[in-house]
Amino acid sequence: MQFSKKIKKISAVVLCALLFAGCAVFSVSAAGTDEKTTVPVYADSLNEGTYPIEVSSSASMFKIVACELTVSGSDMTAVMTLSGKGYEKLYLGTGEQALEADEADYIFFAENAEGKYTYTLPVEALDKDIDCAAFSFKKQQWYDRVIVFRSETLPEGALKAVPDDTTTTDIAAAEKNGELAAGPFFLITLVVVAAALVGAVVAVTAVKKKKTA
Repeated sequence: MQFSKKIKKISAVVLCALLFAGCAVFSVSAAGTDEKTTVPVYADSLNEGTYPIEVSSSASMFKIVACELTVSGSDMTAVMTLSGKGYEKLYLGTGEQALEADEADYIFFAENAEGKYTYTLPVEALDKDIDCAAFSFKKQQWYDRVIVFRSETLPEGALKAVPDDTTTTDIAAAEKNGELAAGPFFLITLVVVAAALVGAVVAVTAVKKKKTA
C-alpha cells in the first residue's frame, strides 16, 4: 500500500512537470506567431510604373493624404501630398542631421493644381521605417518624423510574381518566427518526461518486489 502511494506521488509530480512543459511550449509558440518580421521591399521586387501607395506617419500633424510611387529600374521615387501647409521642406534623416546638412539635400514643397503641398523624394525601400525630418514654417525648427511606404496597399500587378515553390522560404520564415521550433521541442519534452515516468514506476515496483520476496 505504501509503495502504491509512492508510485502515485511520483506519477503526479511527473505529470505536473509534463503539464508545465506543455504550457511553456504553448507560450513560446504563441509569442513566435505574434512577432512578425517585416521584410523591406526594394525596387527589384516591383514592376516598373507609377502606382498609388499609402504612407503611414509617426505624427498626426504630418499626415500624408496621397502618394504616387514611381519605379524605374533600381530606383523608386515618391510624390507625397500632405494634408496641410505647415512644412516648408523635408530632409531624409533626423532633425539633428538636417541642421548639419546642405540646403541642396532639402526637399522643398511644390504646390499642385489643387493647392496642396507635395514633396518629391527618393524611396530606399517599402515596409521600412524611414526618418523624414520636417521643417515647420510657424516654429522655424525641424521635427523628427518616421514614415513607412506600405507595400500591401499597392495595386495588383505592382509587385513581381513570386515563384510557386516557396516551401523552403516559408519554412525558414516560420522557424525564424518560432512557429516550428516549438513542435520538436514539445515532442522531445514528451519523450523525456514519459521515459522518466516509466523509469520511476519500474524502479519503485522493483523495490516493492524485492522487499516482498
